[in-house]
Amino acid sequence: MSEEDLRNELIEFQNLQQQMQIINMQRQQLTVQLSEIEKAKEEVAKTPERHAMYRLVGNVFVPKDAATMKKDLEEEKETLEMRKSGLQKQEQKFTERINVIRKKVEAAQAKEGASING
Repeated sequence: MSEEDLRNELIEFQNLQQQMQIINMQRQQLTVQLSEIEKAKEEVAKTPERHAMYRLVGNVFVPKDAATMKKDLEEEKETLEMRKSGLQKQEQKFTERINVIRKKVEAAQAKEGASING
């Protein structure tokens, strides 16, 4: 592996690590949002149907009936779970690529070390 190839691999490695950090933060945010939705669903389930419910939309509370609120929360949960699943797949691809690059770099370093010592 040439010095330039090695340099490019290291740059890609660093970029992938940065992207992995971003993905991890996004995944953590989604986990928090999913937890909040679960808590909201529990509260909606506890609340009698005849009681008024409100959903915050922007800066305004909008009245919603229990059935609509449950449906909205379930749809939001599904959307967040799909996004989380997509992030997990992306994270897996990045991890695989990082491991490939790591092996290449280690092999190049071992080869270079052997030629220096040999």
